[in-house]
Amino acid sequence: MANTTSGRPTTVTVAFVIWLIVVLANILSGVINLVSGSASDAADSVGTAPLVGGAIFAFILAIIELIIVFKMRDGRNWARIVLTVLAILQIIGVGVGAASGGNAFGWIGGVAVIVATILMYVGGANGYFRRH
Repeated sequence: MANTTSGRPTTVTVAFVIWLIVVLANILSGVINLVSGSASDAADSVGTAPLVGGAIFAFILAIIELIIVFKMRDGRNWARIVLTVLAILQIIGVGVGAASGGNAFGWIGGVAVIVATILMYVGGANGYFRRH
């Protein structure tokens, strides 16, 4: 694929956009789960502190993931490797979720991270990451 004006391959730019969407969708999903009825049912059995603590922890992880996504866009190979590991973990999570009756939202996110991960390694991306 063609390079963008910044010298970044288009595949890396597309991977960046997909990762942004995935991270923001995960944040949105977490907020929805926190305020939904299922969270209320869980709060009745364990209290609200673990749910709020878990939500804060997930938000902090999402912020860290966003930083890593931006570093990947800037050509940092370590960020590409970390995102690859995170993609593998997310795919495992989708598989576990599917085994326990997961929803389509998880599958869509799983496919998105597979596509984004592949794009980080094709179309001139390897040379881009070597240069930075």
